[in-house]
Parts: sequence; structure tokens; C-alpha cells
Amino acid sequence: MSVQTPSQTTKDASGKGAVDQVPKPKIIQFLNIGDNSIHIDSQVDVDEPLFAPEPHVIQFTNYEPQQTKEQILRLRNKDRVARCVRIIPPDSKLFTVTPAKKSAVSATAKSNKGAAASEDIDNLSSKVAPGMEITYIVKFSPEAKSDYAYDLMVITEREKFIVPIRARGYRAKLDFPDTVDFSLVPVKFDNEKPVMIRNVGEKTTKWQIKTPASFTVSKSEGILELGQVEQLVFHFKPSEARLYSEELVLTYDQFEQRV
Repeated sequence: MSVQTPSQTTKDASGKGAVDQVPKPKIIQFLNIGDNSIHIDSQVDVDEPLFAPEPHVIQFTNYEPQQTKEQILRLRNKDRVARCVRIIPPDSKLFTVTPAKKSAVSATAKSNKGAAASEDIDNLSSKVAPGMEITYIVKFSPEAKSDYAYDLMVITEREKFIVPIRARGYRAKLDFPDTVDFSLVPVKFDNEKPVMIRNVGEKTTKWQIKTPASFTVSKSEGILELGQVEQLVFHFKPSEARLYSEELVLTYDQFEQRV
């Protein structure tokens, strides 16, 4: 009887194995669309921004102090008419945002506004045709190999929403066995299996384990310091004589992984 895992013995917080579920961007303020556009009706649900960010979270990893790293941010117009979008320049010296290209600007805006359209791009503002996207370069210049967080503000004709920027200087990494194998055990008897969990990463990490209904664990969450090892005891009491093979969920450093 065992709990199987598709992952390798050492699980790092790289996002591999994470649950593939993209959350909706967080809207922080609604605007009067009639003040910004003659097109007051939209095919986009009111609980979603008119523009879809890709990625929904901008992440920086494996960086060193005084080195500049870049990520691409795309904003796609989900509506059926041309819409305006603007990014508020970051008020942090660690991050800068610049337009990457002008091809996403609608042809109408180019022909009607000319030089004004180019000026809008320079100011991180643009009118984008339906289904098209505008691309930006987000630059990150860390002062130290630390964790950073910043919320980039995006303004459309209908709302203000944020695109999170997250930087992880020190990686979290837990060493955990691929398989928790109880082998052959008697039915309706409480069986125990000790398992070691070790922090082999670069920073202190909070972790949590969720077990399926057939299994329990002596401790479901905790904090591991660098190099620290902790013993967990899994309990299994089978109700009938059959093969049990289920998944555990190990969560740490804001990532959820199947183990």
C-alpha cells in the first residue's frame, strides 16, 4: 500500500507540478466607462478587466544584486471594440516599465493620432484594437538577493487592476521521499510510517501537507529553518483488503505540488 508521487525526490519551488489554475486579475477600482469611451457596452464580464495580462504574475528568480533582469508583459484587449489601456509607472526604483513594440496599437489610432499615438506609447498608454495586444518590458534591478513584491497598476476605460510582480532571491527547496510505502499491512489496524522532511533550499520555508481521506499525518504544517530536518509520522488504517494508491499535496513557498 503506497502513496505515489510523480515528482522527483527534491521538489523546488519552480512552479512545476503546480495546479494549473490562473486566477482573475484583482480589480481595485471601477471607473465610469462613459467618461472614457463612446462604447459603453462590453462583451467582457464586469468582474474581469477589459485587458487580459500575460503572465498574470510577473516573476523574477535566480538573480544577483546590481544585475538587471527583464520580463515581458502582454495586455490583450478582450473586447470587440478598440479600448485604451495605460500602465502607471512604478514608484519603486527597483522596477521600470517600457513599451516593447508599437505593432499592437490599432491602425485606427495610428492613422488618426499620428505623433500623438507615439507619444501615448512613450507614456505607457495606448489604444489597442479588439483581440490585439500591447507588449511591455518590465525591468528589475535588485539591490540585494532578497524577496521583493510590487503591484503594477493598469488602468483601462472601465477599471483599475493590478498585475503582481514577485521576486524570489532565495529559493525554497524541500527534500521529501517520492513514495510513502506502507507495504503489506493488516486490515483495520493503525499502521505508522515515519518520513523525514528536510529544508535543502536557501531560506526558511513554511510548508503544509494535505492528506487524502485514507491517511493522516502527525503534523500537517510547520516551518523549516535552513538545513533543518523534521520527522513526520503517517498513519494508515485500511478498512478493507485492497490496494490503496493516492496523492498527497505538499504546499510551500506559495506553490502547491503533488507528492
